[in-house]
Amino acid sequence: MRYIVDLIARYQSAWGFVSGTLAGEAEGLANAGIFKAGIAFNEAKWKGRNGNEAKYDAPVYAPTDWTWAEMVMKHEGKEMNFSFGSLKENSTGVFAPPPLMRFRRTKNITVTVIDGGNEAEVVENFGVNSWEIELDGLVVDMDEHGYPGEKVKLLAEFFEINDVIDVACPLLLDLGIRSIYFREQSFEPVEGFPDTVKYSLVAKSIKPAVFSLIQ
Repeated sequence: MRYIVDLIARYQSAWGFVSGTLAGEAEGLANAGIFKAGIAFNEAKWKGRNGNEAKYDAPVYAPTDWTWAEMVMKHEGKEMNFSFGSLKENSTGVFAPPPLMRFRRTKNITVTVIDGGNEAEVVENFGVNSWEIELDGLVVDMDEHGYPGEKVKLLAEFFEINDVIDVACPLLLDLGIRSIYFREQSFEPVEGFPDTVKYSLVAKSIKPAVFSLIQ
């Protein structure tokens, strides 16, 4: 049995706000449709009263393409697909909606202070450290509206992989991130929604080490 799931209400309960991505995907089409319908109604009234051609023409730009947030995690034969398919009544192969993502990184810099100088220092060994990535999302039982134990178990098992995880996501690729490894994980029930569990993941980006052979 399938149910219509209001994910926006679940995001509001979990974090107290609705992400622009989720709201845009879930409500953008509806708002654009309502706006367009209003234009059509007014156009019909104008034609009926005046017998003229349409007077107004307003193009609608709906933020419907949020595929940049969709993500796939892979390790050997295991794959987890985080997509908006569940909002479009096509959840086949979709583990959960895309998580909210935050990124942070620092530079690896060596600073040598020179004695006797005011603000005198030597900065060397510039380098960029790996990205610290925070992923916050929801897992929902889309079928029976019960506790999503199977999805929680799968996500917990995926975290236990002691290896590098391949990721495919337009946003991550734009930041040069193709592989990550996990550092922290947590789960938390969402108040008012027994079929929903909030999860958090902390990961770091990783790139293959490059060595130079000196003869």
